[in-house]
Amino acid sequence: MADVQPPFETEKEADTDTPEKREDEQGASGLTDEANTQYQPRYILDHWVTWQPDGRMMKYVNEVWEEVIEEDDRTLLSQLWNEQQRAETEKVVDGVKLKWDPTTQQWLPQELDDDFLANYQANYGVAYDYSKIEVKKPVVPVEKKEEKKKETKEERAKRKRENRQKVPQQGWIENEANTAVYVTNLPLDIDEEEFQAFMTKCGVIQVEPRNNKPKIKLYREADGSVKGDGRCTYVKPESVELALSILDGSEFNGSKITVEPAHFTLKGEYDPAKKKRRLTAQQKKRFLEQQNKIFAWTPDKPRNYRPKAHCTVVLKGVFTLEEMEQNAALMLDLKEVYQKLSAKYGTVKKVVVYDTNPDGVVTVSYTNTEEADLAIKMLDKHLINGKLLDAYNWDGKAKFKVEETEEQRQARLERYGRELEGNDDEDKSTESGGDTDSSDDTDSSSSDGEEQDKRADDNAEK
Repeated sequence: MADVQPPFETEKEADTDTPEKREDEQGASGLTDEANTQYQPRYILDHWVTWQPDGRMMKYVNEVWEEVIEEDDRTLLSQLWNEQQRAETEKVVDGVKLKWDPTTQQWLPQELDDDFLANYQANYGVAYDYSKIEVKKPVVPVEKKEEKKKETKEERAKRKRENRQKVPQQGWIENEANTAVYVTNLPLDIDEEEFQAFMTKCGVIQVEPRNNKPKIKLYREADGSVKGDGRCTYVKPESVELALSILDGSEFNGSKITVEPAHFTLKGEYDPAKKKRRLTAQQKKRFLEQQNKIFAWTPDKPRNYRPKAHCTVVLKGVFTLEEMEQNAALMLDLKEVYQKLSAKYGTVKKVVVYDTNPDGVVTVSYTNTEEADLAIKMLDKHLINGKLLDAYNWDGKAKFKVEETEEQRQARLERYGRELEGNDDEDKSTESGGDTDSSDDTDSSSSDGEEQDKRADDNAEK
């Protein structure tokens, strides 16, 4: 918090601070100096928060001070505010509770009762003016960093040779932090899902970082039948102790199971080729972040919270697959039409037409849920182009994109091929008709020329 700067800079006034001026300021605000310190902005949950003299709580969001109206947010921020204020204004030194006095700029004892004074005088023999107590912060000596010596080329080459000569440990290495348990006497009709649900009672089960599957295993015979034993790996070592105390000796589908820590032994000879490839530093970091996120504390969501997916409106029954096959430009036309239609109810971010969906689905994404609710209210059970629409909020999970099968793809290509062939035949017939007309014009023009020649000869004889 010390490195975060407030969203504004306080300017020091040029004139001096006089008692008269301080009284005027206190009278204008209705607060004393001690009360004014309680209304200084504090950095809480990635935002600056402050109180107003009239009791309003303000939060600095997007370079603007906004009032915190939600009761849950006010309760949470007030609790964190009081904790910060208590940590800044109260502390204990040598068993004495001290409180910071902003007027005298000193740490003063919180309670000065008769018992405290009598105990102090019995130990030290004299009375003491506690207003003069000044608690100084301990000075931590700064250790000087040792200057790193520059490595010569000979020393670097020697270190690399030693590293190459180091032989990694072969065989099975026992892990110190073992978080796996071995379970026996399981029922023979159990499957992986039931086993996972049963072992989850004692903790979070670890997942494989490569395929994101839970690290559980049921040992099976050569024919695939369950042997009756299995292994489960938890995230925390405490889950192993909990499983030993709760699940060991318990009944599971009529079988009394046994739980013990898993011990791994090498069967046969060590084969380096079967060893899994180690995770990279980036993969390991991402895996640990996802794993720690499970145990992270997050505040409860407000009662009026709505997921981001509710900003998307799903429209069903907009078109049919037959219409989409007959008109290749229908997809672009529908996108343009619903872009204009949806813009009446709010700012449209994106419109998607799923041309292969048999339900004729079109999705419209808005900037907030209020605009999406208005669009649903106006478009649900509404007739457009003779089709009754169904409009509702997207749940964030449904997938509307339908992949073509190989048969549908071949049928579509054949249909497009026939359409192209029909267009080529029309072009050829048009060209042949044009050639016939030009030949007729040539014949007619040649006959007219012959008649004109005969007339000229007759005139010459006369």
